[in-house]
Amino acid sequence: MTPKKPKTHQRHQSAHLQPSDQYDSDIPLPPTQDNPSQRTNAELNLSVLQRHLPSTTSIISIAPYAVVYLFTSSSQNGPAWEKSGIEGTLFVCQQSPDPVNGRERYSVVVLNRKGLNDFICPLSGEIDYEAGYIILRSASDEGGEENIWGLWIFEEDEGSSTAGTREVNAKIIQDCAAKVAKNV
Repeated sequence: MTPKKPKTHQRHQSAHLQPSDQYDSDIPLPPTQDNPSQRTNAELNLSVLQRHLPSTTSIISIAPYAVVYLFTSSSQNGPAWEKSGIEGTLFVCQQSPDPVNGRERYSVVVLNRKGLNDFICPLSGEIDYEAGYIILRSASDEGGEENIWGLWIFEEDEGSSTAGTREVNAKIIQDCAAKVAKNV
């Protein structure tokens, strides 16, 4: 008896794919979708902010990097500033008018690069600028106790793109808060 020959499989010649232009479509994007490659940075930033704060209508100012601090009075060593764990790009935003009374609304938003919780603080009342920190006050979510926040904005020496950004943003935030307070 002769040994069996091992079965060999005939491989079918597969059709070779054409260059990548075959994947491109001649069908234009539907009119309701914006082509992301044709959107400006301002449009992209606004769409991201609107996912976090839907009432946002425009971005007034941007600081590339900010750190949010919380003032605590219950520290073991007495009152102190503590990092909140929120660091990232800071936006000063105008929102749609208040639906109840039609008043102007503004907010400071820090999109957190270190976690999932972002900082969103509606602007109202007095804003202080002391020793390089922008001091904001807001009502707490729990119990109505006032929170005091400190915003530190990174800036480089004169001649760089971020030179003076701390003072510029502090002034813009103060002006926006003053507009809100004037309408109360």
